[in-house]
Amino acid sequence: MNIIHRFKPLAIALLAGTAALATLNAIHAADGPARPEAAVSPMKRVAEERAKAKAENPDGADRVYGGKEAEKGAYPFQVALLTSDRLDDSPASQPDAQFCGGSLIAPQWVLTAAHCLVDSGRPIPAGAVTVLTGATDLGEGKRYKAVEVIVNEGYSEQTMDNDLGLIRLAEPADAPTIKVAHEATPDAGKTTVTGWGKMQDGTFPTALMVADLDLQPNATCNSGIKDIYARDLKAALGDLSHRMRYSEKGIDAAASAIAADMSDPLTNNMICAGTASGERDACNGDSGGPLFMAAADGPVQVGVVSWGEGPNDGSAACGHKNAYGIYTRLANYTGWIEEKMKTTPTPVKPKAGVGTAQKPAKP
Repeated sequence: MNIIHRFKPLAIALLAGTAALATLNAIHAADGPARPEAAVSPMKRVAEERAKAKAENPDGADRVYGGKEAEKGAYPFQVALLTSDRLDDSPASQPDAQFCGGSLIAPQWVLTAAHCLVDSGRPIPAGAVTVLTGATDLGEGKRYKAVEVIVNEGYSEQTMDNDLGLIRLAEPADAPTIKVAHEATPDAGKTTVTGWGKMQDGTFPTALMVADLDLQPNATCNSGIKDIYARDLKAALGDLSHRMRYSEKGIDAAASAIAADMSDPLTNNMICAGTASGERDACNGDSGGPLFMAAADGPVQVGVVSWGEGPNDGSAACGHKNAYGIYTRLANYTGWIEEKMKTTPTPVKPKAGVGTAQKPAKP
């Protein structure tokens, strides 16, 4: 993980002295570099991680941060986003092409994360992504071409706010859909997340995995993430102490002052969910997938897998104690989703004389 996106203000404070600490909060996260989830497109990042994991651990395991394999057909609304250029005619090419998840919310519409649909700050071409439905295992299912990619206009690669996107399919999918939450999501309750993301041993599954998570107040996530940042701050200052002649007392004071001035990482457009132990969590490759709750008439999707955090010396930003997963809060976007699905341009009928039959002119 890259420590720079967290501690750009730290360098300024160290150079300017302790008086600069009071101004740190004015340096907004939006002025800094993109978060790791957004800095490199999942199309590239997940593919590289899959290849590395396969080389280092060819046998793998069957556990995803406390999750288990989903029963066949249990979550038919779950889709996989595949990199079109990595596919051939064989279903065997599908596992290595998967880079994000999504959910079918209407026969011709897939909901996913904005950061799954952006590369180098721009939306990816629709043809770059293929949507796989009906797959409990990535070696099965039906492929659909994408004809439109929509990224939320307010999406920020720095803060991950408004991390939401839509994909319009070339034709309606023959698969069940999931309802999107319209009511406010509570701060407590049981939820479920599904996906094909990185597992606890660092490998990626071909079978769809499922994990039960607990909703938490955003304040819990903010506190846990800030604690991680504070520890990393102290470690970073300690690494510099031999050059800048810091005392242990000075390091503690500087780290505490900076940590106390940090802004909350979560916005009101985000949901906090997971376990305090970190034993169940979403991870790389799960991005864009659904977080949903049980209801009397079927599951209701309340969130989209967005981002996570972990210590700077960790191997992945998932599965860490007191560092819950962060999800896009869908109840805040029902209007946006409905608007985009309604305003899709309808196909233009070809004009007479351009590939259409015409009545012969009367003599």
